[in-house]
Amino acid sequence: MLTRSTQIGEFYVMMPPQIEPTGGAAAAKHSCDLLIYDEESDKHVRISWGDAMKACCIEGITVATPIVGSRGGGMTAGDARITGAGRFQTAGQTNANSWYFAAEQIRCYNEQEDFDKNAGGIPDWVDLNPDIRIVLARPFIEHLMHSAILCVAGRDTGATLFGPADMQLSANTQVKTIEGHYTGHFKSVVTKPQNVYVMRDIACAGYVAGCNTQFFAKKNDGSFSLDEAQNNIMRRLSFADDVGASYASMLAFPCMAGQFESGHLDTVMSVTTRLLPWEVTSAGGGMHKSFPGGEEMFKEYSNTLGLSSIHFGEDMKAAENMEFISQGSTNNATCFLGPHRRYDPFTKAFYSLEPGQGHFGPDAIPGDARWRRGESVSLKAARDSMVGLELASQAQMVYQKRS
Repeated sequence: MLTRSTQIGEFYVMMPPQIEPTGGAAAAKHSCDLLIYDEESDKHVRISWGDAMKACCIEGITVATPIVGSRGGGMTAGDARITGAGRFQTAGQTNANSWYFAAEQIRCYNEQEDFDKNAGGIPDWVDLNPDIRIVLARPFIEHLMHSAILCVAGRDTGATLFGPADMQLSANTQVKTIEGHYTGHFKSVVTKPQNVYVMRDIACAGYVAGCNTQFFAKKNDGSFSLDEAQNNIMRRLSFADDVGASYASMLAFPCMAGQFESGHLDTVMSVTTRLLPWEVTSAGGGMHKSFPGGEEMFKEYSNTLGLSSIHFGEDMKAAENMEFISQGSTNNATCFLGPHRRYDPFTKAFYSLEPGQGHFGPDAIPGDARWRRGESVSLKAARDSMVGLELASQAQMVYQKRS
């Protein structure tokens, strides 16, 4: 009775190199990609800029208002703009300032391919727009979670009441036995609810879905569409195939650096119609300032992805009263910054960790699936076992080389 299914969400930020990689094409390639943890495979998976860009499905978005960048709210030559059809014309026309145009330049640079729509040739790092971002979100990471009841001992909290009791004896001559039947009435009564507290989600009991690296928008043939994303979101939330089936997990949204610098998207974002508390109370409240691209982008994606339907069928009274048991499902709306690794020219490995700010702590590494699934007592025990295996493997390699 104290085990329930709980959802959390995380988001991750992709960006082009902010400093030109040294070492030529070999160093530049894949420098825009991201490493995030896949719980189903229990390993880190590389997400390419190209796939994330396709998953944004920008061809289905026709917002022509600027996405505010670090250069302010006005449209300048360096800012980016979401446009509809005909994004690629020539470098000197308006669409050269579109978000898609800049993102395509970064994709060609990242994959070291010719940028045919801009007179050919692999783009140089100095030609890239460093303010371009892609936000990846996994809003429906779901686990079975254990809870516990904490209460103050003693008569002040309550008591177990005993009612009338009855004992009857009878002889069963057919099998030559004497049978007894006892009836008792017991009831635990809490007289002071303030002394009782339900400690929610204190330990993981099992993985359900939502923490792999599959895009909702990706079709079986490898193409991407918003219609496919909407269908896959509904299939995931309703478990249309089976609870244990494999469902997609990720969404992608275009964005600019200005939202992070202004503090609107530094820690948490909402992917549904539910606003964050400070968005409701701030000046000009009622707007999704934390959503990638702002209110205008939210309206477009909400319409095409059906984000408002995510909360259909929920027990609103139970949610408002913070009740432990509700009469319907409760789907997550908020995503905290999750741990991810991206290119960093200042480290020996050329990547660094962006610490997570959410429920599962600042980092996720192979082996964490054991404690998230309830197979291990603690995070430390799960990680220590993996470290031991890794050290043993390294020792075996050293032994083989020496012998």
